[in-house]
Amino acid sequence: MGIKKNKATIVAALGLSSLLLLSACGSNDAASADGLGEREGIDTVEALGGEEAKAQFEEQYAAALEAGQESLNIYTPLTATWPSVFEAFGERFPGIEVAPLQIVGAELDTKISQEQSSGQRIADIVITGDVGAVSLADRDYFEEYRPANAEKVTSDPQFSLENGTLTAVSASPRGLIYDTRQDLGQTPDSWDDLLDPAYKGKITMTDPTTDGGGMQWADLVLNADKLGKPYLEKLAAQDPIFSSSTAECHNAVVQGRAYVCLMGAMGNYLTLTNDGAPVEISYPVEGGNWATYWYAGVIKEAENNKAAELFVSWLNSPEANEVKAKAGHGPIVNAEGLDLPFENPAEVPLFPRPDLVDVTERQREGQKAVSSVFNK
Repeated sequence: MGIKKNKATIVAALGLSSLLLLSACGSNDAASADGLGEREGIDTVEALGGEEAKAQFEEQYAAALEAGQESLNIYTPLTATWPSVFEAFGERFPGIEVAPLQIVGAELDTKISQEQSSGQRIADIVITGDVGAVSLADRDYFEEYRPANAEKVTSDPQFSLENGTLTAVSASPRGLIYDTRQDLGQTPDSWDDLLDPAYKGKITMTDPTTDGGGMQWADLVLNADKLGKPYLEKLAAQDPIFSSSTAECHNAVVQGRAYVCLMGAMGNYLTLTNDGAPVEISYPVEGGNWATYWYAGVIKEAENNKAAELFVSWLNSPEANEVKAKAGHGPIVNAEGLDLPFENPAEVPLFPRPDLVDVTERQREGQKAVSSVFNK
């Protein structure tokens, strides 16, 4: 078992070198004597966080299989950047087949709501950004689950809810992705650079007045002491182009329709550069930068709840952190000695963030001010 994707999809997502590695491993999907799958060249004990952690994973894995939970349905916007993550989980726990569904924003919210109200649950787990995750948690759609290897964040109000229904599993660094073919006289290395007259009409971002990255960024800037509403007003005067999604924001730059995308996501950037796209990324830090934090929630009364709990725990293991890093996602915990191919969000000055429980309310409160700035 493993991930429900055809071979062509895996080639496109992982690249030829990764496919060769999977082909060379061959027998990796075979369970080892202790039940866990082996991953070539990787020490299992170290990968899972030590002997005690390994024993806990063995226990969780055995419990899931004993309950007949051999599949795992994941609803998330991350299917394009996380195929290697799902593959690695399938190698380590070969008795569980992963079926990720690409679903975003309002569509995700509606589908989960319908499944919960009808009792016909398909999703076992949801992985999404803070506002979407909190909105679902507020309606009691998730079970309480606190992974033993993530106590540092499950007890931190910035990354968890008091009822223990959400677990932070990654931090996606954000930056400014720009077109290296265009020369505007100044690359976007700071927030103030975006206010240069040469940038007028050449900036793209997702709509800051609706749920998503645009609203998240605008809320953080609005509440940043060194930027605030005056900065948003100056940026609005630059006539930014609103993209329908983060992917479209990136595409506008790749296709030359815009110079810089404010919503630059590291995972997308790595994918684009691996495909030879003429883009670069920068991290403005004066006043702060930002990252998208991703949260996992196990659906209450999910058919495969034990397999879902296992997946949430594994996502914060050293092994998963290494795989996620290659997909452009930073670690939350258990990352000692991890060599990241990008700036670790934990080590970059970030805009002040509210506690997780207050994220939705603060963004809603600021929405009127942001809408007035951008004439929406």
